[in-house]
Amino acid sequence: MKQSQTRKKVISIGLLFMLLGILMVTSSSAAPLNQTTLEITEVKGGFGIVSASVKNIGNETAEAIIMTIAVNGGFFGKINLTKVCSGCGNCSNTILPDAVKTESTAEAGRIIGIGPITISVSVEASNAAKVEKAFTGFVLGPLVIIPQ
Repeated sequence: MKQSQTRKKVISIGLLFMLLGILMVTSSSAAPLNQTTLEITEVKGGFGIVSASVKNIGNETAEAIIMTIAVNGGFFGKINLTKVCSGCGNCSNTILPDAVKTESTAEAGRIIGIGPITISVSVEASNAAKVEKAFTGFVLGPLVIIPQ
């Protein structure tokens, strides 16, 4: 009789510890990153390129930034260039509060053609919502013109 009661107590205590362990594991997840806000501040044309600037207007460092610049259009739809930047050896993929990050399409290739274009810029971070903006411009040979 005593063995049966002892066995029940050991099983009950074991189950209690297992439940406590499960609760501790599920409640000790990593702390979420503090949220911040990004803003696309400027898009410029140039000699065969488009550049875009993003500013961190929040109070926290923006982490794991992914910035995309897509240029499409021209007569007969011949201009189709996309640059995705998620940080490389030459640049950072963070933006401090009140800092600006500028990227261009230069690494993706040169823009050459003629006709109207659409520029789509998007940026997001692991702790910031995705922001998108569209611009229009015109390409005349290698010259990219984007009216402000």
